[in-house]
Amino acid sequence: MAKWTKKKISWTISILLFIGFLLFAWRASVVRLTKNFYEVDPGKFYRSAQLYPDELEEVVKKYGIKTVISLRGAPQNSYWVPGQIETLKKLNVDFVPISWTSHYFPHKEDLQAFIKTLKDAPRPILVHCRSGADRTGEASAIYEIEFMGKPKEQAIEDQLSFKYWHLENSHPAKKALVRAYEGMDWALNKYDHCAPEYVKWAEEGHCPNTTQRPENK
Repeated sequence: MAKWTKKKISWTISILLFIGFLLFAWRASVVRLTKNFYEVDPGKFYRSAQLYPDELEEVVKKYGIKTVISLRGAPQNSYWVPGQIETLKKLNVDFVPISWTSHYFPHKEDLQAFIKTLKDAPRPILVHCRSGADRTGEASAIYEIEFMGKPKEQAIEDQLSFKYWHLENSHPAKKALVRAYEGMDWALNKYDHCAPEYVKWAEEGHCPNTTQRPENK
């Protein structure tokens, strides 16, 4: 009987641990692990994961944020959109939704929208994606190059590292874009994610007249 009881207890603990792991994995996949909030350029540019409304309000008030860029866009069927929009509207903060992907180069129009926002939007700016690791790191590295005069590799080292939970093997396109980046004029007038030299990093189906390398899809 005692052996059966120990076995039952062991199974119960294993099941609870497994449920806990599933909940953790779910949270990591649909929300994020941490706030992942950092100063990139104090008083001017900040980065984070998706913040809950109360966290967002705290950050906006503490750092005087004037513009928030969401690299997740603002799909109306997403649970996090209404709370963020309402919070920023209440605080009189500009909200700029731009749809980037963590696995590919951004579409031409989306990179242009980001660059134009960096040029024209009121500062301080906060940029975020879901976890604040990949898209946010890519965007922050571009900011460092343009507005802080950092060399590409230094910007990559600063903003795309495991410190922010970025894993290059899982998202190689992020560092690849920063290395391809050639400045604002290039981004606004010359960059095309479907150009032959970049098409291997283009999202499948968005460049129908080209051949994409399967290993980078």
